[in-house]
Amino acid sequence: MKELKKSDLEIGDILIFEDFDFSYTKLWEKWSKGGMRGVFYYLLHYLIAWFDPGKEGANYKNIYHAGIWGNVDVNRDNQQPPSFEDCVVQAGPDGIGHDSFENTRKYDSVMNVYVCRLKDQTPNFHNEINEAIREFYKVKGYYSFKTAWMLSAICSMRYSKGAVFTMIASRFGKSVARYIVKEMLDAINEYNDHHQRDMVACSPLVAMMYKNAGHELPVHVFELSQDQEPPKPKFDLSELEKELEPLNEKDADDWPPIKETVVTPRQLMESPAVELKGVIRHI
Repeated sequence: MKELKKSDLEIGDILIFEDFDFSYTKLWEKWSKGGMRGVFYYLLHYLIAWFDPGKEGANYKNIYHAGIWGNVDVNRDNQQPPSFEDCVVQAGPDGIGHDSFENTRKYDSVMNVYVCRLKDQTPNFHNEINEAIREFYKVKGYYSFKTAWMLSAICSMRYSKGAVFTMIASRFGKSVARYIVKEMLDAINEYNDHHQRDMVACSPLVAMMYKNAGHELPVHVFELSQDQEPPKPKFDLSELEKELEPLNEKDADDWPPIKETVVTPRQLMESPAVELKGVIRHI
């Protein structure tokens, strides 16, 4: 995979973050430095990756976060004159902020950043997406942990062996379960149309920016068929997996990609509308 430099990035590039493998040593370091708060944020990365394992199989990645490359006022939060620079724009616990290319590569939770780019760009795409980025960025706002946790439930619904999907399907059948899940996703999407500022989390923010710019991204709703085994996260979940009974019912017809904004980082990465351009490595 091509290793990218700052000069390779274009406005509107979607940045998908991969953490290092789970480490008990790192977990205790987080505990000693930040107590339960540090432990929570460390484990959250792996819970996100577990709930949304994607289709990578043996090439499983700990995907947990998404941002976007934009040009914004880096002096927004201080009293200095405006200074517009290209940087990483992202949603985190402190709301919508920015970070430099150099800093992003140094964090101990950033092993790789995968750069995805819209395939079919209109002549005015970069201006349109950056206007949408600046519109969100101008108000710092707050991070919606409710949205983040709702994403985990959505992931568990959209996989054929996810716990929530399994529960619905065992009672009503797989075809009905798919219909119920899609109706729930549609309802969430409709709510999001009128409450975007209340639903800011990392990957939904990127998806909302694209939607508001007129370039809404299609994503896959149901990822795994019944005869496929989910990828194995790189930490032990064997006891939990024993509780999930396999379904015998045949899969319903494949669902085409639909356009959503409450999406996971991995859904953005796997959108048929984008292509993977390369990777930014940790330093």
